[in-house]
Amino acid sequence: MSSRAEKTRIEFDANGTHYKLEMTAASLKKAERMGISIRDLANLPATAPETVFWIACFANHPTMTKKEASKLFKELKRTADNMEAEYDEDGNEEDSLAEILLTMLEEAAEELNSRSGNVSWSVTK
Repeated sequence: MSSRAEKTRIEFDANGTHYKLEMTAASLKKAERMGISIRDLANLPATAPETVFWIACFANHPTMTKKEASKLFKELKRTADNMEAEYDEDGNEEDSLAEILLTMLEEAAEELNSRSGNVSWSVTK
């Protein structure tokens, strides 16, 4: 699992506010308590990035509404300032924001599913 320093984050300033988005195991748990199926997001390519964006807000902006997150998501460029834009075969800019958000989701799922306990256990019948 990635350490906190190695985790992928998104930071930006909009409307006079600094936003820091990161995905945590707690974010995933909160999303599931709200009825958002993390597994189902993979089957929703058109709407998943916007939902994942909102989930990434939970860690540092817990009171942000889905409507507020949706508005911010739509304001962001497709590619980060410190990344080089990539284009598909038709010359359309690819959505690296969506790719980064999915990377963040995968990292949090890995964190949630990792176990580092030191208590031994056994199976009996």
